[in-house]
Amino acid sequence: MEIGERGRGHAPDTCVCLDVSDPNWPPLWRPLELMPRAIHVNGEPAVLALPCLGIVGTRRATPRGLAVARGLAQKLSNAGWVIVSGLARGIDAAAHRGALEAGGRTIAVMATGNDRCYPPAHRGLLAQIRARGCSVTEFAPGTPPLKHHFLQRNRLLAGMCKGVIIVEAPLRSGALTTAREALDAGRDVFAVPGPVDVETSRGCHRLLREGACLVESAADVLEALGAPDPAGALAGLGAGPALPEHAAARWLHARLDLDGCGRDQLRLQWPGDEQGFVEGVTALEMAGLIRRLPGGRLARRLWPG
Repeated sequence: MEIGERGRGHAPDTCVCLDVSDPNWPPLWRPLELMPRAIHVNGEPAVLALPCLGIVGTRRATPRGLAVARGLAQKLSNAGWVIVSGLARGIDAAAHRGALEAGGRTIAVMATGNDRCYPPAHRGLLAQIRARGCSVTEFAPGTPPLKHHFLQRNRLLAGMCKGVIIVEAPLRSGALTTAREALDAGRDVFAVPGPVDVETSRGCHRLLREGACLVESAADVLEALGAPDPAGALAGLGAGPALPEHAAARWLHARLDLDGCGRDQLRLQWPGDEQGFVEGVTALEMAGLIRRLPGGRLARRLWPG
């Protein structure tokens, strides 16, 4: 299905109401019970009819979890999947941003009316999502973010996706309710393992013990579900930039992790001169292998980008 930049004449800030008779109605909703009679959509309604994958997780994500969600969304978006999430802080926002950074499509399933944004800090992100995909809700304009609305949101999200990937979730987590809804709807559930001593790993580990598919990379998801765009899958799973042939770059990369280390601290440890150190940092940045964090810290990227 071809979709233009603004999608069938609808500007991103224009809300349309769809019912089950509309050709853009999410196709995986049709066989399910308890689906809404109508939905409100801002952005490109035709995106709803494309193959979708959900990526969700905790709001209190670790730097590692954010990097995993972002990287998975980028690579799966490159493979042709529309990335669906819930616009929340943490893993959800990272998934949306990963899809956008890859130039792909993403859908925000909302727990409020489409004239609201929760959390309010994500208004800019929501505008980007609507420009490259859409937001969707079953709630009327003006509806606030009530607690039970998030459970309904999770049901809609799970139902419209071929599979749902859980990236970091404590044992009491909305992401786990999304996983249960996905199982009830006959969808594939995937989980990313994490450190055993981290609370946000425990929900994922429980899902894995119960039979969820283990995800170590986007290739695991594509092996299970395939790719809507096989050519895109090959491009999206490329090896990425190699480590630069520079002594300082290799020395620095070996000492960085996802949480970051102080640049000044590293400089004091580096046995070479200042120029070599700066060249090493620059080479890693140009290769997309590190990122700068607040406080003058440097951190490794989980995936190049």
